[in-house]
Amino acid sequence: MVRYPAMAIARPATLALIDEIEVVDLRGLRIGPGTFLTKAVGAPSVRLRGADAQRVAELWRSLPPGEQARCHIPPFGLRFYSGGHMLAQASICWRCNNIHGEASGEKLFYEFDASQKPARELLSLCEQATGHPAAE
Repeated sequence: MVRYPAMAIARPATLALIDEIEVVDLRGLRIGPGTFLTKAVGAPSVRLRGADAQRVAELWRSLPPGEQARCHIPPFGLRFYSGGHMLAQASICWRCNNIHGEASGEKLFYEFDASQKPARELLSLCEQATGHPAAE
């Protein structure tokens, strides 16, 4: 298992209340650990508000811990907003079970179990928001 001891580790469960989420389509971008913040600027995205945004945030907060693999091939990224201010942003890889990004100015890294229901449902909602499957 790869560990990143120099990074502050923020857990998805600590996400504050949000009112909007941006689902970022990462198709065709070579996003690696720590590059989502710079490489996804200007990438296509869809904004979710209301019940859809709250459901994505709920699933994000409930991602179960797990073990990661060594890749990072994220099909989607998420940006969480409250009152027009970004609270957190991250790229999510369901192949290797990890998340890389930042939350409240701190680096975010989390290993999750992509086979569990919250993770599978979150992937499905990202696919619905962008209008295409993750493996396209």
